Formats: sequence, structure tokens, C-alpha cells
Amino acid sequence: MERKIRYHEAAFKHGIEKEDIEWAIKTQVFNETLIDDDAEIAVGFSRAANLLEIGFREFDDGTLFVFHADNCQKKWRIKARV
Repeated sequence: MERKIRYHEAAFKHGIEKEDIEWAIKTQVFNETLIDDDAEIAVGFSRAANLLEIGFREFDDGTLFVFHADNCQKKWRIKARV
């Protein structure tokens, strides 16, 4: 069963396409919950195998709310060891 994903308009601010966001979530190699927040950062691959960082929150029903998507910053690459 596919997980439902909702998007904030800010998720597309850096030009990352919806399909790449969804692929990065499916292929994530790293995930961290942000301190003092219920948000998470996932590092995964785009369809072109570029590393992306995806910021999201997961609701109780399993729905993901994506609010950030960008090319992966160095700090997340180091934490993910990729």
C-alpha cells in the first residue's frame, strides 16, 4: 500500500519534482528526527541518483507532510555517510 503524501508549496522551492521527492523517501539511506521537533530529515536518491534531503512530518494516520526538498547539504551527507 502506498503511503499518502501531502506537500507544502515550500517543498518545491528548490525545483525538486514531486516524483523525485517520493523516490528519495522510498530510497532513503538516512533519517533523523530533528531535536525539539516532530519533523524528520531523510536523505535519499532522486530518480537520477542525486542525493536529496527531504524534510517532513508524519501524522498519526501515516500520512507524510513534506515541507522541504533540496539537493543534499554536506552536513547531511556526512551524517548519512554517503
